[in-house]
Amino acid sequence: MKKWKRLLIVGAVVLGCAGCGEQKQAETGAVDIKPVDVVQTETGTDEAGLETAPTESDTEEKNDNFEALEEQASDGETAAFAEQVQAAVAAKDMEALAGLSAFPLAVNGEVVESEEAFMALGADTIFTDERCAVIAAVDISALEETMAGVVMGDATPNIIFKSVDGELKITGIN
Repeated sequence: MKKWKRLLIVGAVVLGCAGCGEQKQAETGAVDIKPVDVVQTETGTDEAGLETAPTESDTEEKNDNFEALEEQASDGETAAFAEQVQAAVAAKDMEALAGLSAFPLAVNGEVVESEEAFMALGADTIFTDERCAVIAAVDISALEETMAGVVMGDATPNIIFKSVDGELKITGIN
């Protein structure tokens, strides 16, 4: 139901923007520009700290991660991993959750670089009553894979996991 509401809202916004009116070139002083295909890319940095464009292998790696996640879901690994996450959250076991995580890890919008930094956050930060309730209520049989990974929880708070180097790992705790 939420997806339909979102789709309806996005559609209304698009139609509203399209109906804003058309101005003639003479009124705006705009220059006629031919459309160009734009490819948005993520950049990284090299050893010297200079920005680099992603390579084709980076893109292929992201696609492979999604394919690996789909394969793991069909093998039942996704459900088994989700059960491990639920058990670690229910037990409020920081070490178990850290063992299921890939670092760097996004926690509440912040980047946690290492397992030691994660452990320093403390159980009170990670195992809030709301997050524990949301994760316990997740229907493991209804989990869906997306390009971002598998999201346990409908909104925030949630836990996101995906295939990292061929292994399921938590990549986000929100």
